[in-house]
Amino acid sequence: AMIYWLDNNENHNGAPNENFGRELLELFSMGVGNYSEQDIKETARAFTGWTIGNTEYMALRAERDSIWPYGRIAWHFEFKEDDHDSGEKEFLGNTGRLNGDEIIDIICQQESTARFISRHMYHFFVADEPPVPQWPYTPPRDPKAIDTLTQAYFDNDYDIRAMLDILFNSEFFKSEDSWHERVKSPAELVAGILRLTGEFDRPRREILDRSTQAIYMGQHLINPPSVEGWHQGTEWIDTGTLVERLNFASQQMSNVENPGVAEIIGRVIGDGSHQADDSLVQRCLDEMGVTSVSEGTRAILENFAAQNRGLENDATQIVAQMLQMVAATHEFQRA
Repeated sequence: AMIYWLDNNENHNGAPNENFGRELLELFSMGVGNYSEQDIKETARAFTGWTIGNTEYMALRAERDSIWPYGRIAWHFEFKEDDHDSGEKEFLGNTGRLNGDEIIDIICQQESTARFISRHMYHFFVADEPPVPQWPYTPPRDPKAIDTLTQAYFDNDYDIRAMLDILFNSEFFKSEDSWHERVKSPAELVAGILRLTGEFDRPRREILDRSTQAIYMGQHLINPPSVEGWHQGTEWIDTGTLVERLNFASQQMSNVENPGVAEIIGRVIGDGSHQADDSLVQRCLDEMGVTSVSEGTRAILENFAAQNRGLENDATQIVAQMLQMVAATHEFQRA
């Protein structure tokens, strides 16, 4: 996919295309400022001959092929030795008849690669960092965490699984300081809500109607806006996408016909939590996986519970409307 998306099938000996090499260094490994323009040129030369087998025919077939549910096209990698530039190259201080595999080996050895990957992992799993284009000029939110992950990268021969193991068992991941510090992506928000509602206990085509809601929130799955992907963190939120997020969450969690919602309501009513404002709020927060809320959020929820109780709604309505309110909180929209 990267070969086709980044035009490396058009990267030929004597007529290099630098797109793949540039993005490999800038977006997928080292980040801006850690390589030179000459390094990009040499990377492009090293990856000449890396292409897709029978590209033109496969592209024509793909245009006609159905994508439901998975498609039938078996794209495959092909190395064309007669189209590879086997001349001497100099890349990041290393000289030789370097090929693509050797370029990747050299990239993996760089501390800048370790820190770039570590910061992405922290950004994805722990807490929002500034937008990636600002990273060369803005220090990490938690430099010690990045140092820990960087060391794990080298201690485990660049093994991402080992880095994840260190991350998930770290204090900076489990600390309360990291709670609700990361805006959920649309995909994460939609998937999390569908797990709570229990509407789909097995794959059905109707799930597409729910998954497409992510598009209105700014994330068209399998169709990023550019090779850079989606800008994450607070950039998921604007006046339009916020309304879509709140509406979807509230509508799904207030639908008492959804089996998961019905089960939650049954548990809350069953232990009597709905009979007092504070216990109703806390139990609904627990059921929806919200580990903590600010004093302001809690006050709003308890005030809503009191007002709603005054309308003489039945127990099911009281709990359902509280679930709807929780779904609209700042804390539920974050992870």
